[in-house]
Amino acid sequence: MRIPNKKVRSLGGHVGPIHAVTYNSNGSYCLTGGQDRKIILHNPTLGTQIKSYEAHGWEVLDIAVSADNSRFVSCGGDKTVFLWDVVQGRTVKRFSGHFARVNCVGFNEDASVVVSGSFDSTVRIWDVRSQMHKPIQILDEAKDSVSSLQVTGDSVITGSVDGKVRTYDLRKGQLRTDTMGAPVTSLQQTIDTGAILITTLDSTIRLLDTTQGSLLQSYKGHKNSEYRIRSCLGKNDEFVVSGSEDGNVYVWDLLEGGAISKVTSHDGKVVSGVSFHPKENQMLTCGTDGTVTVWSD
Repeated sequence: MRIPNKKVRSLGGHVGPIHAVTYNSNGSYCLTGGQDRKIILHNPTLGTQIKSYEAHGWEVLDIAVSADNSRFVSCGGDKTVFLWDVVQGRTVKRFSGHFARVNCVGFNEDASVVVSGSFDSTVRIWDVRSQMHKPIQILDEAKDSVSSLQVTGDSVITGSVDGKVRTYDLRKGQLRTDTMGAPVTSLQQTIDTGAILITTLDSTIRLLDTTQGSLLQSYKGHKNSEYRIRSCLGKNDEFVVSGSEDGNVYVWDLLEGGAISKVTSHDGKVVSGVSFHPKENQMLTCGTDGTVTVWSD
């Protein structure tokens, strides 16, 4: 089993901690966002910085790219969600309405809708095509900060500091709640949508059955009790990858649950974000040291 645990290069450009790192849908570029309020577009294969986007008044906390790679959405401490044109480098729309920092954002499949989750305990759904500036729907079931979300088909899955994962079926108007017992820091659904990978502040990552909410597997060894650490699925859902507060990057086998790689990075500082290349055996990590590391096998 080939693991991308060899450091290939570092991507710079930020000053201070980096909170968000993500590939676009085909892996031709990646975007990073940090405490310095900047978003940077990189070519991770060449290690070059292509473009910088600046509009946020506070730190950038999350970024999501549309499926056609032409737009991306970002959010942060300024309570605002920005929709960007990738090539032109300008904001297309700004969505305001949250009462506190916005932690997470996502698109639906055709990028006609943007979904955002906030420290104000709400999830807001925005119509990209409408001229209205108000959300078309507000989900307010969370009892604490909404830390993470994913949009899949007619469903919105959210993770909250209240320790709950909520799955909203917007078409049927149904809600299912799964209790994790610890604050949720990230989540990602598998390619077949049959399971959800959930990271929590008890140094545990869990794989839950999407329909039943039953525990399929758990992954341990990393440290995550204080920071928002993100995990992700990799290589056609063969791997689970996570950052850690101990300065290591951990990789587990998805089905077996056993750790298969542990590599120290980012000068031993907190590794907060990870993203796996959609087609190649390559991944990105970011941390509080202000750099992004490109890993390959």
